Amino acid sequence: MKPIALLSAILLAGCASGGPSAGAKLDECSVEVAQLQAQLAAETAERQKQMRAASRREEALRRQLDAMKSIERGILEREDRLTTETR
Repeated sequence: MKPIALLSAILLAGCASGGPSAGAKLDECSVEVAQLQAQLAAETAERQKQMRAASRREEALRRQLDAMKSIERGILEREDRLTTETR
């Protein structure tokens, strides 16, 4: 289980068990939930950043591959022209 999932499970379990001082627990839980929200937002932002970087790398590699294919086609066409001219 990931640390954030474990943390959220513990927090939610603790907040769900009201007990005799439910008012005090509610205040504690709201702070913990706010911290959990901040952590989740940070992790989500980091994952989105990683996905955008991966997408940019993928697009750059795709452009490079297309450029290499174009070069290869040019070389093959030139070789074909040279072989037909020498015949």
